[in-house]
Amino acid sequence: MSQTFEYYCIPTAPAANDGTAVNKGGYLSIGGATTLPVLPQALRNFPIYLLGVKNGTYKAYAAEVLRVVLVTPTAANNTDYRIVLSAEKGQTFDNNLPQEIQAVFQYTSTASATRLAIVNAFVAAINAHPFWSTRVVATQTGGAGTETLTVTAKAGFPIFALGVGANLSASVTTAGSPQYGATGAQLLASGNFNATVGLPVAGTNYGSFIFESYSGTEAVGSGVGDTEKSIIYLIDGGNNAALIAALTSLVVK
Repeated sequence: MSQTFEYYCIPTAPAANDGTAVNKGGYLSIGGATTLPVLPQALRNFPIYLLGVKNGTYKAYAAEVLRVVLVTPTAANNTDYRIVLSAEKGQTFDNNLPQEIQAVFQYTSTASATRLAIVNAFVAAINAHPFWSTRVVATQTGGAGTETLTVTAKAGFPIFALGVGANLSASVTTAGSPQYGATGAQLLASGNFNATVGLPVAGTNYGSFIFESYSGTEAVGSGVGDTEKSIIYLIDGGNNAALIAALTSLVVK
């Protein structure tokens, strides 16, 4: 079985013309007199094929939120301190990661331990790590005698896990979440779009329908697909409510 990817951008439909999408003969038309009027003209009567579709999901656009974790040390002389940073494949949405990337950072305090020395040791180690310095930034926060370590995800890698050993406590101050959908600027920069498949608009945010579709034998019901396509429709949610509702009912299982 071969697999391909197709991207389509559904432009903004004028709010006054946001009508009802209609399923016609195995496909959903997104333009024309009886369905949603869409712009540009090239996309009128553009079919969204429903035969062989499975595993549909829809996510409204949401900007990423960067995780922030606060680590508080308790100063103790001649004591080992340990922090573990880990990112599972999928947490960072980087397909080049192995199943899990994990690093252990350890510091042994001196005979006159201070919170500042403990925090600064971890700041230096994390920010110098070849992998983790590209995913998070560590900073020293708090006043004299109340120093804490703050670990913040970097843009594009919003989620990570942090564990601590004895004499350290960790609290998540911002949970973090990935971006869903895409901005118009991101889509234009991707090079996946042209006048035929729709041109994104810079300054507009797009939600996404992502689903698998089969052509070949499974599309006519035998259960064996010749070609699997991962199809991504990016839709401006502000003025396409009826189209989103129709796709959700027809595509999302």
